[in-house]
Amino acid sequence: MAGIIVCWLSFLCDQPVIQWVKAHQLKSVKDVAGFLSNWGDWPELMLFGCIGFGLACLTRSRFVCKVLLCMMIAATISGAVVTSFRLLTGRARPNNTEATQEWNGLWQGRELLFDKSKYHSFPSGHTGVAFAFFGVAFFANRRYGWWALLAASANAWSRIYLNVHHLSDITVGALIGLVTASLVWERLEPRVGRFLGHFFPARVLSPK
Repeated sequence: MAGIIVCWLSFLCDQPVIQWVKAHQLKSVKDVAGFLSNWGDWPELMLFGCIGFGLACLTRSRFVCKVLLCMMIAATISGAVVTSFRLLTGRARPNNTEATQEWNGLWQGRELLFDKSKYHSFPSGHTGVAFAFFGVAFFANRRYGWWALLAASANAWSRIYLNVHHLSDITVGALIGLVTASLVWERLEPRVGRFLGHFFPARVLSPK
């Protein structure tokens, strides 16, 4: 319920945040935001996940392998959900100067917006994927998982600073990602653990 309230309130802050970002553009900060954005999408996170999984296999850590697999699964599911919504809502991005209205659905006049990325603002794909990916690490270890959520938050911030998403795009994407991460860790974690047990002898796998 708290997440829904935050998402609702974020719609009221969309325009003030956009105006603040436009008034506080710094090249050095924008370069940092661009770097975070470029390396925080689904393909890059899958690459990091695969590298981490390979290293975890070498060290025979079932817990780390399990967490990383769940992270990649959650990010993929969340990405599919968020992308489906984005294609249907047709919300113009803040930097889309061609848009005549903010919400368009699938069509703007006679033009199909299905493949027009300038109208795929809501919700944020980067944010949904990042919060699902790093959210699993949070639910797996809440004592230290806050650091993972900071990485997801940095990704979300970069999308706002680059003026390609509204604040509400970010908050809704984050909520979808966290809900997906929670469900994956709660429902799929035992199955992933049993799956890994078929490949590594139990005696050499750390229980965590």
